[in-house]
Amino acid sequence: MMSPVSRFDDIRPYNDQEIPAAMQRLAKEPLLDQISSWVFPEKPADKLRELMLAVKNIDEFQQKVIRSILISIIEKTMSGFSYSGQEYLQPGKGILYISNHRDIVLDTALLQLVLYLNGLPTTEISFGSNLMQLPQIIDLGKSNKMFKVFRKEGNMRDLIKHSRHLSDYIRDRTGRGISMWIAQHEGRSKDGNDKTDPGLLRMLSLSGKSNAPENLASLNIQPLSVTYEIEPCDILKVKEEYLKSLHGSYTKDPGEDLASIVTGITQYKGKVHMSLCPPITAEDMEPFAHLQQGAFFREIAALINRRIYDGYKLYGINYAACDLLSGKQEFIEHYTDEDLKLLEQREILLTDQEPAWREAMIKMLRQLYATPVLNKKKEGL
Repeated sequence: MMSPVSRFDDIRPYNDQEIPAAMQRLAKEPLLDQISSWVFPEKPADKLRELMLAVKNIDEFQQKVIRSILISIIEKTMSGFSYSGQEYLQPGKGILYISNHRDIVLDTALLQLVLYLNGLPTTEISFGSNLMQLPQIIDLGKSNKMFKVFRKEGNMRDLIKHSRHLSDYIRDRTGRGISMWIAQHEGRSKDGNDKTDPGLLRMLSLSGKSNAPENLASLNIQPLSVTYEIEPCDILKVKEEYLKSLHGSYTKDPGEDLASIVTGITQYKGKVHMSLCPPITAEDMEPFAHLQQGAFFREIAALINRRIYDGYKLYGINYAACDLLSGKQEFIEHYTDEDLKLLEQREILLTDQEPAWREAMIKMLRQLYATPVLNKKKEGL
């Protein structure tokens, strides 16, 4: 019989004892000097390598390496980062943060910064198995408290097995007072439409020993809402969505995920805001407890969505996109000529497309920016 520790070795992050060896491997990465020069332009090119080789445990890696990189990203690619909802923080508990997902790296990194600024431990972070391919990415991710989530592929038997295993892992960790981050659905939002997958809630409930409401309540679920003035990888997302609409599916080229990581990190993002939303309590779920499981999970997914939409900090570019789509001036008091210009600058990045493609992609780009406003309006928030 497997021990409680080794049972999750296939998906867990590294432990402190595994960090020094991972740092030795990462320090051999040829791209490190280039990254170091971008993060620390005033310091020697091997500064990042020097920091890594001195790291002895996870906390040191996050404090000395990851946080330094994140501060540099904020300074170089954002005109401001803000957060709200700190009154909803719950010290001393293992929290399961369920978040909308716009950027592969930054959504989670910004949460870790917010927790640090409020004196709380960082979370473990879900990371898709499709991203954990290259040895360097595996070392980097697992050193930063990332755990593997298997993508929905293969036969139904494997899917159920992986779902139960992940559910057991998340419940084990939160039960030990360790907080976790997971996206509200598989992959990033490509069209600005943040929707929680009821299947995620079904998966989380698998490991409980009671009914669905009690199983979810015991995980201390807290929605998290992140909004970017300039959507990370917006042009890449629109091109992917357009090709998917043409062909019914989209197959990524090798290295495309890595390109999205780099683009998301280095692209200018304007203002960025993170909202810690009110937790989903047993009392919140009680009105739906009598429903059949499928209907119950759909209602709780909708409740999480409303909390996320309510947490949005919407920008002028979002409202401008709405009016350009509708041809009306419904939201004109919420944006300026500068906001219109900002959206136009994003649209100009699509000029390399065929005219018919470009017109369709511009509409999709506007939809990406408009949808958060429309979702909030639809919910009366």
